[in-house]
Amino acid sequence: MSSFNAFGFFALAGGTRIATTVPGAAYAKHHVHYTTSLKTLENSYVAATLRVYSGVGDAPLPDNTIAFVVAKVFVPNGQPVELDALSFAAIPGDVDGANYQVYSVLFTRYPDCPVYLFGHIPDHHAPQVLNDGTRIFTVCLSDYIAGGLKDSTVQCMYPATKRWVKTPIPHPQSCTQFFGHCTGFGDTGLLRISVEHVTLSLGPHILAQPAATASTTTTPARRQKYIAYGSTPTQSSSASTPLASTSHAGPSSSSPMQ
Repeated sequence: MSSFNAFGFFALAGGTRIATTVPGAAYAKHHVHYTTSLKTLENSYVAATLRVYSGVGDAPLPDNTIAFVVAKVFVPNGQPVELDALSFAAIPGDVDGANYQVYSVLFTRYPDCPVYLFGHIPDHHAPQVLNDGTRIFTVCLSDYIAGGLKDSTVQCMYPATKRWVKTPIPHPQSCTQFFGHCTGFGDTGLLRISVEHVTLSLGPHILAQPAATASTTTTPARRQKYIAYGSTPTQSSSASTPLASTSHAGPSSSSPMQ
């Protein structure tokens, strides 16, 4: 089992509504396909397409619309990256207005297109070490995207910093989780991801079912859309402790890399 997801703000263009016929279904499903791109750490852009579910009466959004998207990712060899939206929210406003992108706090403060993936390390894999000490290794992924099972191969890399010197390369055939940012395509044509967090040797965890306990919910005096404090359940004494995994957490987006 594996998965590759990206999320962030994306600029959209060239929306085209396309019908998809599913065998055995009474009606066709419609999706809007957009041209977009993934922003990298070097402020370059990787060509991509985005598929978004389109309900009855929905029309493609105008060019230069910005949307917050959570999407599955497929990386075909030598072609634009394919994004299949899991969650989609277009930013309202005049897309041709001078202030649509420039003065938005969200666009200036939100990190550029982070990606989250967990996949398998192939057999007989030898990591590549660059002259500056950056270590690069291959990760294989498979997920159901845009109506079919698709395989992707990407390269993850540990930056040449003190924080990553002692972090081991994942073992062949192991399942590993990564979080990071795209850096563009490498010399082999594979998409590269600079790792900011890694959890090595993922495996199944069996947790005991906690006993049902009553919780107390504090209702705010004024109705609010977002609330900082929610109800806290009481932990059951019969709940078992999950098995530990090797985890190397990265800094927050506001902290400088070491």
